Amino acid sequence: MTSGMYHNLSSLWIELLRKGLAEDGQPWDWTTLGISSGTTEAHLLAKSDGVWAAETLTQSLKEVFSSVQAQSLVRDGAQFKKGDQVVRFKGPASSLLALERPFLNLAAYVSGISSATSQMVAAVKQACPDNTPRVTLTRKTLPGYRDLAIHGVRVGGGHPHRVSLSGGVLIKENHIAAAGGVALAIDAARAVAPHGLKIEIEVRNREELDQALTAQADGVLLDNFTSQQVQQAVAVIQEQARAFVVEVSGGLTLETIATYAIPGVHVLSVGSLTHSVQCVDLSFLIDQ
Repeated sequence: MTSGMYHNLSSLWIELLRKGLAEDGQPWDWTTLGISSGTTEAHLLAKSDGVWAAETLTQSLKEVFSSVQAQSLVRDGAQFKKGDQVVRFKGPASSLLALERPFLNLAAYVSGISSATSQMVAAVKQACPDNTPRVTLTRKTLPGYRDLAIHGVRVGGGHPHRVSLSGGVLIKENHIAAAGGVALAIDAARAVAPHGLKIEIEVRNREELDQALTAQADGVLLDNFTSQQVQQAVAVIQEQARAFVVEVSGGLTLETIATYAIPGVHVLSVGSLTHSVQCVDLSFLIDQ
């Protein structure tokens, strides 16, 4: 699940929480320093519906503040409704106040990804219940946050794409331009790639598709095709004597993705799951 930087998700949560506290200059929070550090309780309130993906974040809090107890009331992958309490906290008031913003930022972001993914997966399943295409993210992630984004997508029922450049061969338009053509780019990748990796290539039109099929790529990414063009491309691909992986990408949204859930399409990759996702609305509230 990870890119190799982290042995488990918990270590990533801990690192990002500590970074958030350091950015806030937490030891010199003049607003909080004058408040009693007596034990108090707090809760995380959902102000919108969503799919929870921060259970491990909650479990990791004890590694950042040993004096804070936290319990996730919702399991990863479970839906919550506006008005639900999703986490309970108990600990020194100063620690809870310091945790408020870093915790909210991370929980709202990753749960926004899982919520958006869940909606898209449901739309694709409804449109194509048999042989449903995978919904995946892309590499359009902020540095340091890719593992977190992958976690959110998986919790929402989606799948990773390439976790890193070494995770697969995906020849894109700049590779084709640098190599001098579709066939040359495929040959160049085949000459150096490990034998276990499939060679996939992005194509922008019927001409490039024909070139990719002739050069015996293992998969094609149909980039910015209309749904009608995808149907036509799939028909051409299915005439081949061997199987190809068919991916569709480019501007897929919740409103349009179901039209691309076409038999013969295996992957629907969606950049918006990470590059423009809307966070779920959560509030961190000290109990009165």
